Amino acid sequence: MIEAIAETLMEYRFIGVFLLSFISNSIPFVGLPYLNFLILLTPFLSFWEIVIVAILSALGASLGKVVIYLLGRGIGHTLPEKTKENLLFFQKLLKRWGIFAIFLFSASPLPDDVLYIPLGMAQYRLSHYFLAVLCGKIVVTTYVMFAGKVGIEILESYTDSFEFSFAIFLIATLIFTIFVLKFNWKRFFEEFFESK
Repeated sequence: MIEAIAETLMEYRFIGVFLLSFISNSIPFVGLPYLNFLILLTPFLSFWEIVIVAILSALGASLGKVVIYLLGRGIGHTLPEKTKENLLFFQKLLKRWGIFAIFLFSASPLPDDVLYIPLGMAQYRLSHYFLAVLCGKIVVTTYVMFAGKVGIEILESYTDSFEFSFAIFLIATLIFTIFVLKFNWKRFFEEFFESK
């Protein structure tokens, strides 16, 4: 399945990466791990292609997160008046720290929809939201792709076999993905902030 998707992406190149990133990030809570597919593409891309793919992927992912934001905004319109009044306090908190929280969540493997839906409900300013998400996604896609490129080159220098290196990298990517999906990020951050 991964091979078929990678081949399709290579066939459509930049448009395929953009669409995969957009679709993966516009599905609430069950997005496809699109970064894994980007890592698998890195051995076949030049330096400048990696830069272009990272930016296009970040743009697609950010637009996908706008869909999540709009979903939250739609939910916000259906809330009772008392709950809407309560959201005003959340809005005040967001004015001070919102852009940093959005950037942090979008630039990390955190389950960001947990933050983005309430942001939409609180009607956080869309332009600030999009800019923070885009900057975070550029950071994470660029980092992931260059780490993938360097990682596979290091493996290849030790194994003298691209196929074997690619297989090791694929297995490592799958293990990391399972870890990110299974790790209880919510509990980790609750404990972290309580300790602070």
